[in-house]
Amino acid sequence: MKNETNDYVQEENGRRILQMKKSEGQEQKRNYDGGYQNVLTRYNTKNDSSTAYTYSAEGPVSDLELTEQYMENGLFATIIDEPAEEAVKHGYDFSLNDTDVEEFISDELDRLDWEDKAATAIKWARLYGGAVIVMLVDDGCDIDEPLDWDCVEAVEELRVYERAIVEPDQTSLYSYNPEKVRRRGSKFQEPEFYWINSQYGRFRVHESRCLIFRNGKLPETGFYSVYQFFGIPEHLRIQHALRETVLSHSFSVRMLERCVQAVHKMKNLSNMLLTPDGEDKVLKRMELIDLARSILSSIVIDSEGEEYDFKSMPLAGVKDIIDSTCNMLSAVTHIPQTILFGRSPAGENSTGESDMENYYNYVGKIQKMMLKKNLRVLLDLVFECGRKNGDIKEVPAYKVGFVPLWSLSEAEQANVDAIKATTEQTKAATAQIYVDMGALDVSEVRDGLKGSEEFTVNDLINEEDDLDIAGLLGIDIPGEETVTEQAQNNSENASDKQTTIGDKIKAPSTRNATRGLHKDGDSTGNKGVGVIVVNGGEFLVGDRLDGLGICGPGGHIEPGETPEEAAVREAMEEFSIGLQELIPIGYIDESVMPEGFCPAYFYLCTEYNGTAASDGEEISSARFESMQELMEKDLFPPFRLSLEELIKTLNMGGGCRDG
Repeated sequence: MKNETNDYVQEENGRRILQMKKSEGQEQKRNYDGGYQNVLTRYNTKNDSSTAYTYSAEGPVSDLELTEQYMENGLFATIIDEPAEEAVKHGYDFSLNDTDVEEFISDELDRLDWEDKAATAIKWARLYGGAVIVMLVDDGCDIDEPLDWDCVEAVEELRVYERAIVEPDQTSLYSYNPEKVRRRGSKFQEPEFYWINSQYGRFRVHESRCLIFRNGKLPETGFYSVYQFFGIPEHLRIQHALRETVLSHSFSVRMLERCVQAVHKMKNLSNMLLTPDGEDKVLKRMELIDLARSILSSIVIDSEGEEYDFKSMPLAGVKDIIDSTCNMLSAVTHIPQTILFGRSPAGENSTGESDMENYYNYVGKIQKMMLKKNLRVLLDLVFECGRKNGDIKEVPAYKVGFVPLWSLSEAEQANVDAIKATTEQTKAATAQIYVDMGALDVSEVRDGLKGSEEFTVNDLINEEDDLDIAGLLGIDIPGEETVTEQAQNNSENASDKQTTIGDKIKAPSTRNATRGLHKDGDSTGNKGVGVIVVNGGEFLVGDRLDGLGICGPGGHIEPGETPEEAAVREAMEEFSIGLQELIPIGYIDESVMPEGFCPAYFYLCTEYNGTAASDGEEISSARFESMQELMEKDLFPPFRLSLEELIKTLNMGGGCRDG
């Protein structure tokens, strides 16, 4: 039995030895294959500190701690207050274009102390994660009832409450969009009521009477349930950088106190401290030496066994550490160091403009995320109350805009004004060149300067607007400014109006005028088109082979054609010319057109390609004749009507009839 036991033990020991050798081989292989291991740095081991980093949340900060931080930490208070005050201090631009309405809304916002209320709400939103402005509105309803927009009489007051004392009623989440609050957007899964736990009393308010300020949004997977329906306090994002910045500054002061250390060596110090009164003797000796150094700037010590010396500690690198912590805090708060710490921009040739631009972009985001929507709701209420009370005639159309945050210094403004003056001088020189060339008249330049504070020569030069039709026709017209009857009747498109100024007719745009005259479905073959072609004050005409008189290019509009396409086709078929530009003259309908002739569109053309020649099938003897010569001859009735309409338009004695 004993031998069997020994055999078993030896067998187990052998197995254990083999297993250990196998493990050592694997460990050796793993070590050498994985790379060099340093026992001191623990590099490439399971204890390697470079791979041991894991983020650990510090947890929420109590509202009381946030309040204490805000009241006692000046740096933290600056981080909270500065962007909020910057967001509201520059004012707003509502694009009202009505001085009375602008004065009304300015007075109302001042009465409600909106600037201070909005700034406070943004501050509390940044400090506590959210805030609520309760609007006390006189609409005949209780404060916990939905706001009745149809019965609002006045916005009496605005009250600001921080998230710390506001409790969303999570039992009243919207599952649909109620009719009475539809104008303010969807409220799906948002509370219908909020409980305000003020020190002056607890009350419930309906959300339609609240302006909600949120400091960002939380994901649904967040575990900070206390911040649900609001944002998170700014302190949670910046607490690490803020702590390091404060500590680096406080420790640097301590280092200054200890950078020079006095060393006093006393003989038999240990033995002296063992005696009953030894400690008192040592302290008294040190006080005496320190007093002597302070008063006499010299020290008296025993020459044997006593020494006094100073040890200095270098402070190199301390400033770099402080700067790096300041840079980190500035980065996480989006506030430049020029504002946060009052220091000048650092770096060679640095101006800080890029930092300020980034800061103003950050403030602009606060304006859009917190202010814009809330201000729009308040303005709607104020305008509605003003309309009902007779302060304004009607609720105006407006846009909520913000005055630019960047304000130029006097030197920068002077530089901008100088650049503008140089630009205007260049424009004036260009206009003078065109006047000398005869392309522009002095009166046109004057009109351009009168009509706008800023003008460009290109605005004055327009081939269609400056086309001197009367001059091309050789007709003298009165010099007063009038508008044709066609332009008065054609109210659907103001751009189609023809205006006579002096001896010029400002012709309408071809595209716009045609849109007003021609409608889809007109090209059915039962309507016609005619073209008055002018060259050197004379009109292109030919003799009709059917014996109906003299006329210019024209004919029926074929199915699928527009009037312009028909005019171009007829001019090419009958007179072999390609029309380059068509100016709409008007439309003569059935009530004016003689019996047997279809209604027609008429155009004027002063530019064409080719040499006029009759086709010999419909027209013969193509030629140019003056207006006086034509009026004494037998003209094709529609062509005569078109000339008469053109003369009436030029003389302002009548107008073309608009079909």
